[in-house]
Amino acid sequence: MDEALARRLRRIEDELEIGQLRARYCHLLDDRKWPEFVDLFTGDGLFSGLKEVQGRAELLRFFQAFSQTTEDFWHFCTNGTVEIEGDTARGRISLEYLSATGGVSYVSAGHYDDVMVRVDGRWRFRSRHITFYFLTPLSEGWAGRPFPGRRAAS
Repeated sequence: MDEALARRLRRIEDELEIGQLRARYCHLLDDRKWPEFVDLFTGDGLFSGLKEVQGRAELLRFFQAFSQTTEDFWHFCTNGTVEIEGDTARGRISLEYLSATGGVSYVSAGHYDDVMVRVDGRWRFRSRHITFYFLTPLSEGWAGRPFPGRRAAS
Protein backbone atom coordinates (compact mmCIF):
# COMPACT_ATOMS: atom_id res chain seq x y z
CA MET A 1 0.00 0.00 0.00
CA ASP A 2 1.41 3.41 -0.89
CA GLU A 3 2.07 5.97 1.85
CA ALA A 4 -0.70 8.42 0.82
CA LEU A 5 -3.31 5.67 0.83
CA ALA A 6 -2.11 4.40 4.21
CA ARG A 7 -2.44 7.94 5.68
CA ARG A 8 -5.96 8.30 4.27
CA LEU A 9 -6.98 4.91 5.65
CA ARG A 10 -5.52 5.79 9.07
CA ARG A 11 -7.48 9.09 9.05
CA ILE A 12 -10.75 7.27 8.30
CA GLU A 13 -10.07 4.70 11.02
CA ASP A 14 -9.27 7.48 13.51
CA GLU A 15 -12.48 9.37 12.68
CA LEU A 16 -14.55 6.21 13.13
CA GLU A 17 -12.85 5.39 16.45
CA ILE A 18 -13.41 8.95 17.71
CA GLY A 19 -17.08 8.69 16.71
CA GLN A 20 -17.32 5.49 18.74
CA LEU A 21 -15.62 7.15 21.72
CA ARG A 22 -18.16 9.98 21.68
CA ALA A 23 -21.08 7.54 21.34
CA ARG A 24 -19.80 5.33 24.18
CA TYR A 25 -19.59 8.44 26.36
CA CYS A 26 -23.34 9.04 25.95
CA HIS A 27 -24.33 5.39 26.35
CA LEU A 28 -22.15 4.69 29.39
CA LEU A 29 -23.15 7.95 31.06
CA ASP A 30 -26.86 7.33 30.50
CA ASP A 31 -26.50 3.72 31.71
CA ARG A 32 -24.46 4.94 34.73
CA LYS A 33 -21.67 2.44 34.06
CA TRP A 34 -19.13 4.50 35.95
CA PRO A 35 -15.89 2.44 35.76
CA GLU A 36 -16.24 2.04 31.99
CA PHE A 37 -17.32 5.68 31.64
CA VAL A 38 -14.32 7.21 33.41
CA ASP A 39 -12.01 4.90 31.44
CA LEU A 40 -12.96 6.94 28.36
CA PHE A 41 -10.75 9.71 29.79
CA THR A 42 -6.99 9.79 30.14
CA GLY A 43 -5.70 9.29 33.68
CA ASP A 44 -5.51 13.07 34.09
CA GLY A 45 -8.59 13.75 31.94
CA LEU A 46 -10.53 16.96 32.54
CA PHE A 47 -14.29 17.60 32.43
CA SER A 48 -15.47 21.20 32.71
CA GLY A 49 -18.52 23.34 32.18
CA LEU A 50 -20.74 22.34 35.07
CA LYS A 51 -17.77 22.05 37.39
CA GLU A 52 -14.11 21.43 36.69
CA VAL A 53 -12.99 17.95 37.68
CA GLN A 54 -9.76 16.24 36.72
CA GLY A 55 -8.53 12.67 36.97
CA ARG A 56 -10.52 9.48 36.90
CA ALA A 57 -11.15 9.37 40.66
CA GLU A 58 -12.58 12.91 40.65
CA LEU A 59 -14.59 12.20 37.50
CA LEU A 60 -16.07 9.12 39.14
CA ARG A 61 -17.06 11.04 42.29
CA PHE A 62 -18.54 13.95 40.32
CA PHE A 63 -20.65 11.91 37.91
CA GLN A 64 -21.88 9.52 40.61
CA ALA A 65 -22.98 12.49 42.75
CA PHE A 66 -24.54 14.28 39.76
CA SER A 67 -26.51 11.20 38.77
CA GLN A 68 -27.99 10.96 42.27
CA THR A 69 -29.65 14.38 41.88
CA THR A 70 -31.35 13.44 38.61
CA GLU A 71 -33.95 10.70 38.31
CA ASP A 72 -33.02 9.97 34.71
CA PHE A 73 -31.20 11.55 31.78
CA TRP A 74 -30.44 10.94 28.13
CA HIS A 75 -27.71 12.44 25.95
CA PHE A 76 -28.00 12.73 22.18
CA CYS A 77 -24.99 13.99 20.27
CA THR A 78 -24.83 14.89 16.58
CA ASN A 79 -22.92 16.98 14.05
CA GLY A 80 -19.49 16.06 15.35
CA THR A 81 -16.44 17.66 13.79
CA VAL A 82 -12.84 16.67 14.37
CA GLU A 83 -9.39 17.80 13.29
CA ILE A 84 -6.67 15.20 13.78
CA GLU A 85 -2.95 15.87 14.01
CA GLY A 86 -1.01 12.72 14.78
CA ASP A 87 -2.16 11.37 18.12
CA THR A 88 -4.21 14.45 19.09
CA ALA A 89 -7.69 15.41 17.90
CA ARG A 90 -9.85 18.45 18.59
CA GLY A 91 -13.50 18.89 17.78
CA ARG A 92 -17.00 19.98 18.67
CA ILE A 93 -20.20 17.97 18.83
CA SER A 94 -23.77 19.19 19.38
CA LEU A 95 -25.77 17.97 22.36
CA GLU A 96 -29.41 17.52 23.23
CA TYR A 97 -29.96 16.59 26.86
CA LEU A 98 -33.26 15.39 28.30
CA SER A 99 -33.71 14.76 32.00
CA ALA A 100 -36.19 14.27 34.81
CA THR A 101 -35.67 15.81 38.23
CA GLY A 102 -38.22 16.02 41.00
CA GLY A 103 -40.90 14.66 38.69
CA VAL A 104 -40.30 17.48 36.16
CA SER A 105 -39.12 16.80 32.60
CA TYR A 106 -36.35 19.11 31.33
CA VAL A 107 -34.99 19.79 27.88
CA SER A 108 -31.69 21.42 27.02
CA ALA A 109 -29.16 21.76 24.23
CA GLY A 110 -25.54 22.73 23.88
CA HIS A 111 -22.25 21.35 22.69
CA TYR A 112 -19.05 19.66 23.82
CA ASP A 113 -15.58 20.92 22.89
CA ASP A 114 -13.23 17.96 22.96
CA VAL A 115 -9.52 17.29 23.02
CA MET A 116 -8.82 13.61 22.46
CA VAL A 117 -5.53 11.73 22.41
CA ARG A 118 -4.45 8.30 21.33
CA VAL A 119 -3.07 6.43 24.34
CA ASP A 120 -1.76 2.90 23.90
CA GLY A 121 -3.51 2.71 20.53
CA ARG A 122 -6.90 3.84 21.88
CA TRP A 123 -8.57 7.26 21.65
CA ARG A 124 -9.54 8.87 24.98
CA PHE A 125 -10.71 12.27 26.15
CA ARG A 126 -7.96 14.52 27.47
CA SER A 127 -10.57 17.20 28.05
CA ARG A 128 -14.27 17.66 27.47
CA HIS A 129 -15.94 21.03 28.03
CA ILE A 130 -19.72 21.26 27.98
CA THR A 131 -21.59 24.46 27.10
CA PHE A 132 -25.36 24.54 27.53
CA TYR A 133 -27.48 26.99 25.53
CA PHE A 134 -30.57 26.53 27.69
CA LEU A 135 -32.11 24.25 30.34
CA THR A 136 -35.84 24.52 30.95
CA PRO A 137 -38.83 22.46 32.00
CA LEU A 138 -40.26 20.79 28.92
CA SER A 139 -43.73 22.16 29.74
CA GLU A 140 -42.44 25.75 29.55
CA GLY A 141 -40.48 25.51 26.31
CA TRP A 142 -37.00 26.77 25.69
CA ALA A 143 -37.49 30.03 23.77
CA GLY A 144 -35.75 32.89 25.51
CA ARG A 145 -34.57 30.79 28.45
CA PRO A 146 -30.78 30.66 28.53
CA PHE A 147 -28.91 28.16 30.62
CA PRO A 148 -27.79 29.72 33.92
CA GLY A 149 -24.32 31.18 33.47
CA ARG A 150 -24.52 31.23 29.65
CA ARG A 151 -23.14 34.45 28.23
CA ALA A 152 -25.09 36.29 25.57
CA ALA A 153 -23.61 36.18 22.08
CA SER A 154 -21.61 39.28 21.27
